[in-house]
Amino acid sequence: MHSTPGTVRSMTGTGDAERRAAVPEVALTEPVPSNEPILRGGWRSRPRTTDVLVAASYTVPALVAAVAFHVGATDGGQGFMLPVLAVLGSGTALLIRRRTPIFSLAATAGIMLATFAVPASFAAMATAMALYAVAVYRSVRGAVLGLLGTGGILLLAAVLLPGSTVDLGQAGQAIVLLVIAALAGLNVRTRRGYVAALVDRADRLMREREHLASIAAAAERNAIAREMHDIVSHGLAVMISLAHGSAEIAPTDPARAVQAMRQVAETGRVAVADMRRMLGVLNEGDKGESAGAVAPAPGVGDVQALVELFRSTGLPVVLQSAGVPPADPGIQLVIYRVIQEGLTNALKYARGATEITVGMQFSAEAIMVSVTDDGQPGGVPAERAGHGIVGMRERVALYGGTVQAGPLAGGGWSVTAGFPPQKRAPWKR
Repeated sequence: MHSTPGTVRSMTGTGDAERRAAVPEVALTEPVPSNEPILRGGWRSRPRTTDVLVAASYTVPALVAAVAFHVGATDGGQGFMLPVLAVLGSGTALLIRRRTPIFSLAATAGIMLATFAVPASFAAMATAMALYAVAVYRSVRGAVLGLLGTGGILLLAAVLLPGSTVDLGQAGQAIVLLVIAALAGLNVRTRRGYVAALVDRADRLMREREHLASIAAAAERNAIAREMHDIVSHGLAVMISLAHGSAEIAPTDPARAVQAMRQVAETGRVAVADMRRMLGVLNEGDKGESAGAVAPAPGVGDVQALVELFRSTGLPVVLQSAGVPPADPGIQLVIYRVIQEGLTNALKYARGATEITVGMQFSAEAIMVSVTDDGQPGGVPAERAGHGIVGMRERVALYGGTVQAGPLAGGGWSVTAGFPPQKRAPWKR
């Protein structure tokens, strides 16, 4: 038995194909809506405080300007109540601009129309701030409709209404201010949507990376489990057979019994060494060593020694080989494991077998590997189609091949693995 840490090297090398084949479609969450502000820190994490500050940034300067203008006016400051009330009403409407932007825009626009001719009312500025909120927190359609509606009402009031307090030039200036506010709001909305998309994409990529990492870990565990199965199952089957034969011939041929028990001990030592090397490869990342890279993985050249080992147990094995084996060590390892599993099953279950044939045919058209026995057809245990056969199918499938295992019509059991032709230098992984 020649399984070495190099086996694990080859196994983990082909694990990439397993991962790609086993990766299911990753379920992703719904993206963050573009109209939702991304609260990462600073003032955005305290929206109520931000609303108060925004409303205050309009209300306080507007109140100061209104009071200062009317106190110095010729009427002695008697007419400043209307602009003060207009400023306070607009500031109150701006407090709810985030929760109900449409209502905030309607309130500030109404106050603007009512106090447009009042000096120092600054109502157009409050309306622009409300329209900005509609563009950011509501929708693009809402911002466009709000701009058209407010601007249209101003123009109609300036042009059509007789005796209107709305001056056409001032209405034009207010509309320009509203257009600037709407464009600024739409720009901020677009930028926030872009940032939200980036955050959502980063979140999905992180989840996908974690998902792929878990799949890769599961694939590695399955690959290691297959290697351990091959080592332990093969070693124990040979040791049990040798021990049983030694017990049978001990009374009549003690020398052969001693030789068989020595073979049992040697097989056990090799199996333990293989498992220790494999565990060493798994732990080499912690120590920074590369103990598993010393010995190569078993291949077609080791099949003869494998056959001799099974012959030593009394199994009548015949090896037939034709053609030149492929140079890829990965597919050579798969061929070796298929033959090893087939011979192990034959050793366990091929009762009364007179010939067990191991066939290897290498050609440009295909590669065929088979293990056939002529054991008794009755009472074949279900274990023949157990984990060993499943492991063989998984190994062979990595190279696009198939495995057929089952009883023969005339008695016995056959395991056949077929591989497609090698198109180019490396086999498909």
